[in-house]
Amino acid sequence: MGEERGGLGWIDKLLPVWIGLCILIVLSLGNYLPEVSKHLEIGIPIGLFLMIYPAMTKIEMTELKDALSSKKQVAVIAFFNYAINPFLLYLLGFLFFEQILPYFGLITADTARYLWTGLILLGVAPCIAMVLVWTDLAKGNGPLGIVLMAWNSIIQIFTTPLYIALLVGTYIAIDILQIGQSVLLYLGLPLLFGVITRREVIKRKSKEWLNNKLIPYYNAMQLLALLFTMIVMFSLRGGVIIDNPNLIWQMAIPVTLFFFLLFNIVYFVTKRMGYNYEDACTMGFHCTGRNFELAIAIALTAFATMPMVAVSTVVGPLIEIPVMLAIVWLALRRRNHQQAIPSEAKQVESMPLTTPRSNRVS
Repeated sequence: MGEERGGLGWIDKLLPVWIGLCILIVLSLGNYLPEVSKHLEIGIPIGLFLMIYPAMTKIEMTELKDALSSKKQVAVIAFFNYAINPFLLYLLGFLFFEQILPYFGLITADTARYLWTGLILLGVAPCIAMVLVWTDLAKGNGPLGIVLMAWNSIIQIFTTPLYIALLVGTYIAIDILQIGQSVLLYLGLPLLFGVITRREVIKRKSKEWLNNKLIPYYNAMQLLALLFTMIVMFSLRGGVIIDNPNLIWQMAIPVTLFFFLLFNIVYFVTKRMGYNYEDACTMGFHCTGRNFELAIAIALTAFATMPMVAVSTVVGPLIEIPVMLAIVWLALRRRNHQQAIPSEAKQVESMPLTTPRSNRVS
């Protein structure tokens, strides 16, 4: 598990810019060349698969055995990811989309329900891709991060349909079988192919070749698949944004609040439990990052008749990149502050026990 993880490249850092450009381009594409969009629609399942499959090639199933030595950390992220996060985003959605925004007349009832649904879809599944990048940038515990990602990949296959049925089903009629099918198709199948790919490549080449040669290409493929899916989706449903431009900031507020609130809660709780910065930071990111790829896949398939739900989930990556970079900066400041404390303590210990006569107060 000692493989190296690359940092966030400039192309990834500008992901919100690429998504924004895609939105601008395809809004006109959908209006002037709708026939092109309809031909591209057939590629959506492929794009969704290729968004998630690259992340699965980073998971080595045998690493789950190593989690036995990290069972407390796994218990922490399981508690926050599956007992707290879905309900926290449900509560934030209720406050913003059912109480605050309607109170000021800023949103209609139907739009509120659709955005609330998109917010829940973003909350039911933890991140299994970019979270390794955030952990690496913040100088966290990389090997622990891989173990936590592996467990999250397995657990969310079973929990995602249940939480959607439990939370979204309270106000929208849903087809639980269709949601389960989407989860298996866009999470279970990529996991299977990812595990097979990793095993075969390591057998025929080496682990170093996989990490240093193949994974970077897969990361680029993942980004291109995301942008392709955005282009097709917005060209087909671009009218939703034109008719409802306010949905971007309406989604951004609760999502941003969720990221900052949850990371700090997990970080300080784990610090109080006695974990060092590296472990606390890693657990914080693995409880905060969201699997927006899966959220988009479910929105496009299980909620195909509600286009605003799909559009709202796209706001996830648009917000997550800059917000998570801000959290990385915050985490590094805490790390630097903690590293400075011991040196200050040593200076205090080296000071004379008695105060010099010239400095005493008479």
